[in-house]
Amino acid sequence: MRSMTGYGYGEVTTSTGKVIVEVKGVNHRFLDVVVRVPRAFNCFEEVLRRLVQSVSTRGRVEIYLLVEDSGNKNFTVKVDKELGMAYYKALEELRGHLGLAPPISMDNVIMQHGVLTLAEIQGEVSAMGPFIEAAAKAALKEFLKAREEEGINLAKDIIERVERLKEISRSMYGEAPGVVNFYREKLSERLKEFTDFIDPVRITSEVVLLAERADITEELVRINSHIARAEEVFKHQEPAGRRLDFLFQEIFREINTIGAKAQNLTISKLVVEAKVEIEKLREQVQNLE
Repeated sequence: MRSMTGYGYGEVTTSTGKVIVEVKGVNHRFLDVVVRVPRAFNCFEEVLRRLVQSVSTRGRVEIYLLVEDSGNKNFTVKVDKELGMAYYKALEELRGHLGLAPPISMDNVIMQHGVLTLAEIQGEVSAMGPFIEAAAKAALKEFLKAREEEGINLAKDIIERVERLKEISRSMYGEAPGVVNFYREKLSERLKEFTDFIDPVRITSEVVLLAERADITEELVRINSHIARAEEVFKHQEPAGRRLDFLFQEIFREINTIGAKAQNLTISKLVVEAKVEIEKLREQVQNLE
């Protein structure tokens, strides 16, 4: 069980400098990977994205690549001959129109934007691939370790709150028979005045039917079933955030039904306690992968 929040750092030293990769993760409903790399290293964006996807299933994960060079790089100068010729012709035409003395010099042409461009030899960029991947894997390893450590703390708190929910459920079970008896007695008392108009047997059957509608046993059974499924999820290593969120949502729905059905002071207090615990549980599982 892992948290979605965490941080990782990886660094590899090369003959031309350092490769640094940082990974940061925060909560998100789905997996959202954001890759930020220097423009010259755009070709590694998809590689970094796949590495993140191989270890994460949920959360917003940002991965940053920084390449610090020592200045020992090889560069090449590229000449755009067609563009240079176009500039030359345009400058010659302008010179003639203005009546300026010839000629147009080489300096006048090469200073124009785009005629000469400086580029790092592509082979050196490609050669950085293994170093970038090594730094990324080191950062992701640290990132996962941080998420697992935070996940352990979250799981501990979740388990404690689930135990509290089980205690509340047991207390509700103890009060459940009293709720039915209360409704039965209350309805019987109110319907006594109609015995002259309605068959007493019919009144008795209606009282039993209405009292049974106030029974909360069915809701408690479902709550305990959901709790058991949640405890089963804790035993496995797979991402559990979405499943736990769904289960706690279902428990909250059953608790709401109990609160509406059982007009009992003790159960009402227990319903409030249960809602507080479930709200905190749902907040916590929002942090789980």
